[in-house]
Amino acid sequence: MLSVIKEHADLNWFVVLNTTSDEPILKTFYEHGGEDVQGLWLGTPYSDWREVMPRIAPITPEHPFLAWADSEDAAKDWGMVVGSELEFSAVRNHLQSLTQVWMPNVEHVFFRFYDPRFGIKTADLCDDVERAKLMGPMTIWASTTSSVVNPTPKDINKKEFPWWNVPESVVKALTEDDPSTLIMNSLQWLKEECADLYFAYPEAIVKAKTTHLIKRYKKTNPDISLNRYLYQAFYQEVYR
Repeated sequence: MLSVIKEHADLNWFVVLNTTSDEPILKTFYEHGGEDVQGLWLGTPYSDWREVMPRIAPITPEHPFLAWADSEDAAKDWGMVVGSELEFSAVRNHLQSLTQVWMPNVEHVFFRFYDPRFGIKTADLCDDVERAKLMGPMTIWASTTSSVVNPTPKDINKKEFPWWNVPESVVKALTEDDPSTLIMNSLQWLKEECADLYFAYPEAIVKAKTTHLIKRYKKTNPDISLNRYLYQAFYQEVYR
């Protein structure tokens, strides 16, 4: 990651922190000289969701936090750095507009772009046209282990989310190549949208049940969305 940043030191760099990580990422950022942090959901209906709200802050290529992020001590899901020719406001506005996205089944979901195991992979699976839409004014998204480049960055007028449609080919690739991504997102959705169902079981049991249901969903391919399928299955168990 540091090598990518040094190669593009002329860009403006920002760190995007994943506060849903099991590690205290925000605390770690402050301990390594971090400042000027802003919540990405401020000014949206999710302004009060401070515990899980992703944060953004400007950094320099020499920022001490980057050395920690590139070390073996760093959590794999700590977040990512983004590089852009434009200033903070343009980058922040674009990332905020990706709070939720449209899925192929005409359902909008929270988009965990700030978790590099999902966000960077999603961008990488897009074609150049969709990647340009997704990354907007940003040239590079990079994490400890991966990065993706947008060859045609451009400022897009601020849009109200959800506006980006996740390509069906990307969803299929994410599901088939790495089911853990789908499991992770489904667990996050349950936790945020159906807390009574999520906390009805120990976390390990919720994960096991979700994994089993996703495998069954892929085999049966019902005419309802995966989120609805999970909700119905958990609801029947918890409130039967």
